[in-house]
Amino acid sequence: MRSNRLRKFNVSSPTVVLSLLILSILLRPALLPAQGREYVDVKAPLAQKYVIAVPTLQGPGGAGPELGTALAAQANRDLKVSGHFTVLDPAAFDASPIGPSPSTAKLSALAALGSNLVIAGAWQQEGQQLILDLRLLEPGSGKMLLGKRYRGGMNDGPRMMSQFVNEIVLYLTGERGLPQGRLAFVSGGTDRKEIYLMDLGGQPKQLTRLGTLTLTPAWARDGSEIFFCSYRGGFPALYAINPGSGSIRKLASHGTLNITPAAGPGGLLAATLNQDKDQEIYLLDKQGNIRQRLTNSPGIDVSPTFSPDGSQIAFVSNRAGSPQIFIMSSSGGQARRLTMNGSYNVSPCWSPKGDLIAYAGRTAGGFQIFVISPQGGSPRQITQEGSNESPSFSPDGAFLACSSTRDGKPAIYVINVKTGAATRATNLPGAQTQPAWAPN
Repeated sequence: MRSNRLRKFNVSSPTVVLSLLILSILLRPALLPAQGREYVDVKAPLAQKYVIAVPTLQGPGGAGPELGTALAAQANRDLKVSGHFTVLDPAAFDASPIGPSPSTAKLSALAALGSNLVIAGAWQQEGQQLILDLRLLEPGSGKMLLGKRYRGGMNDGPRMMSQFVNEIVLYLTGERGLPQGRLAFVSGGTDRKEIYLMDLGGQPKQLTRLGTLTLTPAWARDGSEIFFCSYRGGFPALYAINPGSGSIRKLASHGTLNITPAAGPGGLLAATLNQDKDQEIYLLDKQGNIRQRLTNSPGIDVSPTFSPDGSQIAFVSNRAGSPQIFIMSSSGGQARRLTMNGSYNVSPCWSPKGDLIAYAGRTAGGFQIFVISPQGGSPRQITQEGSNESPSFSPDGAFLACSSTRDGKPAIYVINVKTGAATRATNLPGAQTQPAWAPN
């Protein structure tokens, strides 16, 4: 018979599996006031956010405004998620197309509203190609700070606009500031959940169709497969899916509980098994065969995450009486406790830079995302609103994807680790949880 302590932390329950493996997302900080100057000093520190306006892009004569409006909206979303800008609401100004060379009167009107930057531009179609002529202007002086011309397919407009916003952030800060890449995540209801895949800024597509609980996607380090846990065979087992072809293979099972896979170097995996009637973390090969047992404690050990060089793993254990984050060598040995603040900390994710571990910590209002140095110390809270779970770092470590209830039902958001700026990435029916960012 199980003790009361273990029953409270029973990861064989699908509901608790989800709660243990989810935590993350975003903080929407209050927008800062406009800087009181008529020019942009690109060498000045970003103590305040730049105030920027993005009117509709000008199209060819007689063309409708839909594409120009959509491209301006894309720029607004990207600027917000970068965390460096206060974006003027298009409803607050004359958002009619102004083209790459707007009149002094148009620019002066935007400057009067507090804008110290403007994105202006035009689009045109040549055959099956879309051409964007984009400029970053100072409305006070009319000076062009940055100009780019892009050419691509007719569906490449959002990508080209995002590239220009990235160039703006690079010009102003010296660093690129937009999240890029692919996200795998879980979407569905209580009894059926499937894995979806999306390019950031694109539309999600359903990847699995197993008709059961399908959980905790984790990318192989070369991006060739996504490992996950599914109740397809009646109990939680490990599988891998090719994100391109959709072909699925089953890994070797050990006992009746095989959960929370994490990919390491050389094709190795770490996962929680109940091979010896206890929920411990094992090192596996890519076929699921046991290479080594890593943890050995009377508590429950779940949710491993590898350090970038693969030499260590962080994981969740209740060996100290409540779920906390621990770190140990990936070749075995003694574990050390990492989190000392909070009574319930789960879902660690190691930054690709190696400098931070993100996790979800229970607070009075649910779960919030924190980051902490692998050496320990005081954690820093990233999110404030809603309940936030399952953090996953971007390949450059600058952003986190996570699931949040800040707007109601759980959805995937992307958050800037430095600034806390957040943007919603999914709007599907049901709940979206457990994001996993693809490697480069």
